[in-house]
Amino acid sequence: MMGDLRWAMLVMWLMACFSLQVRADTTDFEADIGGYVVGGVDHYGAFHDEDGVDSTTNTVLRKFRLGLELAYGKHWSFELDGDYQYDGDEQVLEFDDVWLRYDGFGWGGVQVGRMKEPFGFERTSGYSSLMTNERSLATSAFAPGRSEGVMVNRAGKKATWALGVFREDADAKSPRAVTGRVTFAPLNTEHQTIHLGLAGSWRDMRGERFQIRDHGEVYSADNVIRSPRFDADDLALLGGEFAWSRDSVTVTSEAMTQRVRQVGGDEWQFTGGYAQLGYLLTGEHRGYSRGEFDRIDPLSHLGAVELVARWSGVDLRQRDVGAEASIALLGINYYWRKSFLLRVNYLVPDISGNALMAGPDGDAVTVRALLRF
Repeated sequence: MMGDLRWAMLVMWLMACFSLQVRADTTDFEADIGGYVVGGVDHYGAFHDEDGVDSTTNTVLRKFRLGLELAYGKHWSFELDGDYQYDGDEQVLEFDDVWLRYDGFGWGGVQVGRMKEPFGFERTSGYSSLMTNERSLATSAFAPGRSEGVMVNRAGKKATWALGVFREDADAKSPRAVTGRVTFAPLNTEHQTIHLGLAGSWRDMRGERFQIRDHGEVYSADNVIRSPRFDADDLALLGGEFAWSRDSVTVTSEAMTQRVRQVGGDEWQFTGGYAQLGYLLTGEHRGYSRGEFDRIDPLSHLGAVELVARWSGVDLRQRDVGAEASIALLGINYYWRKSFLLRVNYLVPDISGNALMAGPDGDAVTVRALLRF
């Protein structure tokens, strides 16, 4: 919390300094305040509970987000997003994105502050643009999230690139990273899009204790999917992306591989991926711009309906330690205008190798309602 506050104050101070360099003219400023709230219910069986409880139902305040976006002239922009949610039994209030950006260079822009690292099609997409209630098991296990740092990037109609240096938090001993991503859309028309992407990240772990722990696409569940645990020296992560949309059909998939070097020299290799299919029953087309899909804009005042299927899996097992796990998902989404979204997901999990209990079993249902303002 204090680290986020420090970055927020730093970026706002930089913005004020830059503003003093130009003539004050209020007509050059643009401001936008908005956000969304997400709530719902999780119901799951023994698979998702570390104590093996047969049936658990939780009400969930998944996210309450309020954001401020400022723009000065053609080149300066600033974003500050506050986020409130429950994380386990704790209530968490923190800053998500806190950054200042300059786009006056011909080759792209520079962004400084706290932001998403440029890795992964699903990770870099906003929560309200997802087709499911949670990101896939593979994305959750491998793709880095928000960090403090400096990034240079450019986003065009058909191609994007980004490269940044980051540290995971304000602690001087926290892991450092260099992360980059490139995307290209060789076909991008009004009715059809093909997206290709490649991302990589190298992370200096500084001897920090490493373990992947994941809740299996159920936000309020326990972290029952786990890798081996050890002190790590460094980590290399590589991800490939493919997406295709035509009329009402959308296909997305990613594959990721991670090499972790343990302090002392031993290496561990973990892999994962997902494939996802969406079909809009009401005839809408999911638009594409700047390397990601847009939110659905219903054709009718009655709203839009979408069916979703996904398989996601990770292999965290090596040297007879760790788990192999997968999640099969079926979902239905209802969109009313761009301001309201209702998603229902049914999940069938599977695990082998190391598990917290013998014979874990039990499906899950998650329901989310999202309201934008």
